[in-house]
Amino acid sequence: MTDKTIENCRKVGGDYFKLIYSRRSNLTSDYFLKQFNFNDYHCFKSTGHQREMSYEDFLEFKYAVYIFFKKELYDKDHILKWIGWIKNIGRIQYLHKPLPPFNPEKIIIKK
Repeated sequence: MTDKTIENCRKVGGDYFKLIYSRRSNLTSDYFLKQFNFNDYHCFKSTGHQREMSYEDFLEFKYAVYIFFKKELYDKDHILKWIGWIKNIGRIQYLHKPLPPFNPEKIIIKK
C-alpha cells in the first residue's frame, strides 16, 4: 500500500469518481479501498498518457489522479475511443469525467 495521502472527488463508490494525491489529506488508499470494490470499476490514470490501470498499479499510486468508471454503466471500449480522440485533438490533456454516449469521430472542429 502507498503511504501517499489521498482525497476523493465525487462520492467514492458512485457511478464515477476520482482519487487524487493531496498533501492536505490524512487518508491513504487503505481508507478508500474499503468503500468500493476495485473489480467493479475501470480504473484509468489521469495524466498525459492516460491508460487503464491494474489493481497493483493503483496500490502503488505512482500518479497524481486516478479516475474510476463503474463497469455496469460505462463501456471500456467507449472510454478508450474517447481517450484516443482527446489525444488526437491535442487540446484536452485527459479524460476526467464520462463523455456522451456517441462516437467522438462525428465531432467537427473548425479552426
